[in-house]
Amino acid sequence: MREFFRTLAPERFDANVAIHSDGSYAYSYDGILIFVPALIQACRAGFLEPHMEAQLKNAAAQLLNEGFSLANYLGRGRYDVTLSRAVVDRRASYFPSRETPVFTIRPRHDGAILIMGSRPNATAPCQLLGTDAEIDGRLIVTLDPGIEVISHNAQSQLPSRGQRNRYQWRIKSPDADPFMIIQPPSTLLRV
Repeated sequence: MREFFRTLAPERFDANVAIHSDGSYAYSYDGILIFVPALIQACRAGFLEPHMEAQLKNAAAQLLNEGFSLANYLGRGRYDVTLSRAVVDRRASYFPSRETPVFTIRPRHDGAILIMGSRPNATAPCQLLGTDAEIDGRLIVTLDPGIEVISHNAQSQLPSRGQRNRYQWRIKSPDADPFMIIQPPSTLLRV
C-alpha cells in the first residue's frame, strides 16, 4: 500500500489543518485523489484496461483500512476521499505521502511547527502535464489563540472564528508552495 500512496496526487479538494496551543494538531482532507500512473495511461490510450480499473476499484477498500472515512473509486484513477486525523505526540505528518504531499506538518526541535504545501518531487509536475487533471484546492490553517506566526506566504487571512486565526492558500498547480512557521505558546516555555 505504501507504493500506492506514493503515486497519489491531489486534484480538487479542501484541506484543513488546526494547530492547538499545546502543539498538538488535527488535519482533514475532503476531495479527489488521483492515482497518477492510471491517469497517465488513461490520457495516452483514451481508456484504462478493465483489469486495472478493477484493481483500482478494489484499492478503495484499502484506503478505508488506512483510516479514510470515505473512499469511493470514481474511475480513470480518481478517488473521492475524506480523511480526518488528530496528532497529539508532536510527530510529523505527510498527507497523502512524503513523496507527493498536499501538505506536511513537521514539528521542529526548537518547538516551532512548519506547515508546508504540495511541492512534490521535481518530476511530479511533468507527470501531470498533458493529462486531464484539474488541480484546484484550498488549504486552510487555523491557529489557537496565543500561537505566534513566525512567517507565512498565505494568500489571505480569513475572518477569525472567535479568537482563532485562519490563513488560506488556493492551490492550482502541483508546484504550489504554501508554507507557514508557527510557535505554539506551550513550546516557548520549553525552549
